[in-house]
Amino acid sequence: MQNVEMLNSVNLLQPLRCVAGPDGQSAASLQAQEYRKNSQFVGMLNAFRRSGGLARAQEVAVRFSGQSASDMSPLAGWIAKRQVISLEWQSRIWLPLFQFNSTGTTLRPGLGAVLAELVLVYDDWEVASWFAKPNSWLASATPADSMAVATPQVLLAARAEQFVVAE
Repeated sequence: MQNVEMLNSVNLLQPLRCVAGPDGQSAASLQAQEYRKNSQFVGMLNAFRRSGGLARAQEVAVRFSGQSASDMSPLAGWIAKRQVISLEWQSRIWLPLFQFNSTGTTLRPGLGAVLAELVLVYDDWEVASWFAKPNSWLASATPADSMAVATPQVLLAARAEQFVVAE
């Protein structure tokens, strides 16, 4: 529901203008980068839909506090330490919901071990993308979908990923 409203407010087809930005980068280049980032985010929304979707950090924090988003300290700590999957889009932090238990108050068991393997080699967007894409180690299922039923296999896939990236 909110994600649909968000998508409706994003104009992915804005015309490109040719004006130089403050760093000398053309406005067309900046708009092309923004278009790519918006397209990536829409892709993330679609990819995580089956495993619970994406939510803004403030929405997730409400689950932890039970009332308001004023105390984001546990979640903020996890984000800062990269103990949860998070990505920034349009100056907001977004989190895939599959990584939290069904009540939304604790992390899914095994997530920490998987992330510990991935954050060594990937940035936040790459980590989120890894969880969203089908993985051959998981019989072409996504790691996000597999965490609930095959956490040990997801960990093995993450460990294998380090060696693929290193090559």
